[in-house]
Amino acid sequence: MHTFSLAAYRDLLLNLKEAGYDFAFYEESEQRLAAKKPFVILRHDVDISLRAALEMAQVEHDLGLRAVYFVLFRSPFYNLLSRQNAEIMQQLHNYGHQLALHVDLAAYDEHCEKALLEIELLSKFFPFVNTGVATLHSPVQIENLPIELFQPLNAVYGLTLRKGEIAYISDSTGRWRYGHPLDSEAFFTRKPIQLLTHPIWWVQEGETATAKLEAWFYQDYLHTSELAKTFLPKLYKAQQR
Repeated sequence: MHTFSLAAYRDLLLNLKEAGYDFAFYEESEQRLAAKKPFVILRHDVDISLRAALEMAQVEHDLGLRAVYFVLFRSPFYNLLSRQNAEIMQQLHNYGHQLALHVDLAAYDEHCEKALLEIELLSKFFPFVNTGVATLHSPVQIENLPIELFQPLNAVYGLTLRKGEIAYISDSTGRWRYGHPLDSEAFFTRKPIQLLTHPIWWVQEGETATAKLEAWFYQDYLHTSELAKTFLPKLYKAQQR
């Protein structure tokens, strides 16, 4: 049985590496496809926490691998511009990973052009982000969106739609939607793979995806409570008198 844990993630990466897969970024995909050699694009959509993403990034860094982390500028769960998260963004960059925009179209009534204005905002705060790619939170029927009109979206989802050339494997909702990567036909035939993961499933323990989320939110509350002591020192000093 395949589990979701940092140890399991490390084993997955090692198996891909030992099978001859190289690890690439999106802008390298056409050259890699032309070379007809196996490669994988590691894509992480950071829906819940940058702290969880950093744990994944550490595993990849230790193995000398690189990935692309797509972060929400308007997340309901994390403040991208807080000091702690800004430091995590810098650390991800220092590890050699790419960072780019993950955007929720629902906040813009499915208007891609308006939503992608976030790319410019993100790059003003973090000049090292890759402005050439972007992903959508919970995309529905990509085939019905005019992704070809928006280069950052087309760079990612154009590949996803090219199933004959590169396989798409995702752990959305805390399960392998198309089977485990190592059990896939793509892996056995050494076909290029775009591998999407969500860090929360790999970092947080729990029997189900819902249990993992609830446990993480509770731990996040405790973490926030500790941060309050440094952000509101006068309050806590007053209480100790």
